[in-house]
Amino acid sequence: MDISSLDIELVRQDPHSNDCLRACALMVFKYFDDSTEKSDIWKKLHVYKKHSGLSGGYFSDLGILAISKNYNVTISHYATHWWNKDVLQAAKKGDKALIKMLKELKKQKDWAGKKEIAKSISYIKRGGKYKIAYPTLETINELLIHRLPVIMNVQAENLYQEPKEKYSHSVVVTGKKSDKYIIRDPYLAVEEVDKDELYYAWVRNGGWMIVLYPKEKIEKQPSVKQPKLIF
Repeated sequence: MDISSLDIELVRQDPHSNDCLRACALMVFKYFDDSTEKSDIWKKLHVYKKHSGLSGGYFSDLGILAISKNYNVTISHYATHWWNKDVLQAAKKGDKALIKMLKELKKQKDWAGKKEIAKSISYIKRGGKYKIAYPTLETINELLIHRLPVIMNVQAENLYQEPKEKYSHSVVVTGKKSDKYIIRDPYLAVEEVDKDELYYAWVRNGGWMIVLYPKEKIEKQPSVKQPKLIF
């Protein structure tokens, strides 16, 4: 099945930087005719250096930024290596239960892990949603059919098939052509990826993705619809 690519202009990350999520965020904001400038994103969406104990950009931080701009935001993942089964079950019961279990999980984490969970809690309290689900390409297809871009985290060594590229990387999925997905890759500007290769790179990273869209845009543009069965 082909899905026509969304009209999203590629934004490249700064050389030798960890700005991939910043670049992806700017691409999506521009897709929705948001007036946000690159300088605003780079200022408001923090990127952590490894010496800080954290690394790169975080979906929760992007979610908080988007919510402040009156966007609906959903982060989806199935990172059972990060959220234990108690947290996964709590997520199905609602925000209050999820926050409670995240606070318990936070006690078990190291300093950096505590910081990451604090970000998740802050994101939820501001109105952000988590969807705990097995990653499937059908989900991606449904979102693209509804003309919603998907920012996903993948393992770079699998995306590029290069063992030296050992890190998490963000790309925007914009369409599908035959057995390949069309992406906007802020690092190496890869344009198409085999569906199985993309899926493997995505699953290896825990199936993390974030979908955001302005509430006002959905109201004014009927062709952009919220997928009722997914988010």
